[in-house]
Amino acid sequence: MLKHKKHKMTLLAACVGASSLAVSIPGWAQNNGEEETLTVTADGSSTHGEGYVAKQSKTGSRTNASVLATPQSLSVIGRDELTDRNVQTTTEALRYTPGVFASTSAVSSRFDYFSLRGFDATLNGALLDGLRSTTAQSYVRYQPYGLESIDVLRGPSGFLYGVGSPGGVVNGISKHPTEQPLHEVGVQLGNHDRYQGQFDFSGPVNDDKTLLYRLVGVGRDSNTQFNNVPDDTAYIAPSLTWQPDGDTTLTLLTSFSRDKFGPPRNFTPIYGTLLSNPNGKLPRDVYLDNSGLDNHMNQTNIGYEFDHRFDDVWSFHSASRYTYNDLLTQTWSGTRLAADMRTLNRAAYQFAIKGKVWATDNNVKAHWDAGSVTGTTVLGVGYRHTGEDYYLNYGAAPSVDIYRPTYGGSFSAATPFTSTYQSADETGVYLGNTLALAERLMLDLSAREDWASVSTDNRLKSTSTSQDDHHFTWRAGLTWLTDSGVAPYVSYTTSFAPVLGTNFYGETFKPTTGKQIETGVKYQPESFDGLFTLAWFNLEQNNVSTTDPNNNLNTVQTGQVTSKGIEASAAANLTPAMKVIASYTWNDLETTKSTVAGAQGKTPTGMPEQMASLWADYSIQQGPLTSLGLGAGVRYVGKTWADTNNSIRVPDYTLFDAALHYDLGELDRSLRGVKLAVNANNLFNKNYYSSCSTTTCSQGFDRTLTATVSYRW
Repeated sequence: MLKHKKHKMTLLAACVGASSLAVSIPGWAQNNGEEETLTVTADGSSTHGEGYVAKQSKTGSRTNASVLATPQSLSVIGRDELTDRNVQTTTEALRYTPGVFASTSAVSSRFDYFSLRGFDATLNGALLDGLRSTTAQSYVRYQPYGLESIDVLRGPSGFLYGVGSPGGVVNGISKHPTEQPLHEVGVQLGNHDRYQGQFDFSGPVNDDKTLLYRLVGVGRDSNTQFNNVPDDTAYIAPSLTWQPDGDTTLTLLTSFSRDKFGPPRNFTPIYGTLLSNPNGKLPRDVYLDNSGLDNHMNQTNIGYEFDHRFDDVWSFHSASRYTYNDLLTQTWSGTRLAADMRTLNRAAYQFAIKGKVWATDNNVKAHWDAGSVTGTTVLGVGYRHTGEDYYLNYGAAPSVDIYRPTYGGSFSAATPFTSTYQSADETGVYLGNTLALAERLMLDLSAREDWASVSTDNRLKSTSTSQDDHHFTWRAGLTWLTDSGVAPYVSYTTSFAPVLGTNFYGETFKPTTGKQIETGVKYQPESFDGLFTLAWFNLEQNNVSTTDPNNNLNTVQTGQVTSKGIEASAAANLTPAMKVIASYTWNDLETTKSTVAGAQGKTPTGMPEQMASLWADYSIQQGPLTSLGLGAGVRYVGKTWADTNNSIRVPDYTLFDAALHYDLGELDRSLRGVKLAVNANNLFNKNYYSSCSTTTCSQGFDRTLTATVSYRW
């Protein structure tokens, strides 16, 4: 469907002749006149030691590259930060990350909702161990306790992962078996009748440590700030690693979960929340759906990771995963507020999605040295098959008085509205290359060609449609590694995503495309463990669907959205006692081309222009209060717009978080390994709206309090 120009093939050929991800750079650092070697890449998963500072990540390059040498904005949220903040969802984990808006999910906690640089990445930007498990309408929800870290690569990444959001990807890294024995159990209690238990066991199975295991589990029974909305989960994740020698590793990764939650976001009318209502202000805990509805999701993941090193030059990596999602949703959804401004008309909806995904990625790497030039060439192929069985039924539902809601009554949604089966196949061939030139200059040339086909069977209309797309994406980047730890960089990256369906004339849509230029500087000081980044980006999405000005029943792809901005971040382990993370985002998001009246030149709805955050954790190292720790955080989210004309303003808000933790072993040696932690999010119970449209608003999270007792041995 897409025609390729000659310069694309020239670039691909140039990538073949180049190399990727430098192995080592002699002379990058000097110490007392002795030459040292900076290791830039290594095989394996994301590397994150103790504290808040990440050194390496696989997410930005398909190899375990240095974060400093990656020519693109990359953040890593490590295990220590996830634990200190007592993160309960992936969305929650992203709250202190620059360029990420993770507040639109309200309190249903159904899925992991987030936007990167102003573009929604919930569907095409959610990865687990480098593989995507979503279907067209089946999103995912990853358990943070089962993750070792969460990587955030901002900007187009089609050259790595194929179909994707122009804003970037969020990649969860699963906990893997460890050679060192690990045993941890914990119990959590919290407001909203929260009860949770969790455990994490790992270690060798045999004496020679060729067989390792890990078993992670979470069980939770909880309400939310809305009494009729549960937040229950049952999660188990067994994994096994076989490493017969130092060159071969095979890891089996599985997880099984069942989540019970509320209907899709608790929307309330905009009149009585953001806008005035003659009947008064609605209480923040008002719930306008029904009680006793069945909303749940079962998720299964079964996969493997295989690595083999043939010699000092060649290695092979293979990863695959099968995912099955079974989602059921029931809701009495509001449709229209009556003239009395208090009666909300509703309709009953039930939809179910059974989604299955088989995703695999395989590549070979060649680490090589050609005199003054060193590098690693990565050549690989990825494939993804999805199948999604979806239906939507509707029915009648009673209206509700939004100021005096009552609950009860039987649920019925028996009239079919949609019933489809959709299958999709995506295949991509990629080549990742970075050269180490003149010891300090890193040149990245990476490219990928993708083919995507989708077929949809409409069972109600007895019709079938199919669509085929292919697209070329690439990245070119330069990074200069100085002796002082300063690394300025510049990069150009692209992305694409198919647009399903046809226009009024039966023609299939073109994929949306993204392109970005980014320049910035990263700094890794020698005097303490830290990483500081500053980035400027100019991102553009094209082929955006908009109404045909000559036929309002038709859709044309002449729309364009641009995203320009600055991101700054800091992560530092200042001392053994003090850890800090901070971020600032300025994002000028604009609809630059649109046929929708009043939309052109305006900011897309729901996206803030400014965000900022700061989190610090300090532990006393000596004296009678040794091991007593205090964490404190502040998060600011700027104003957003509820309508395309930017006439309805959603106010900005500032939230405070806090934590207190203590090692009880300091009180009594018999309690060694027992830790007590108390966490508070939205400490002062700020009332705010996470998102609004022209008719509805979604209430933000109220104050949550949890107390955790854990024992580790």
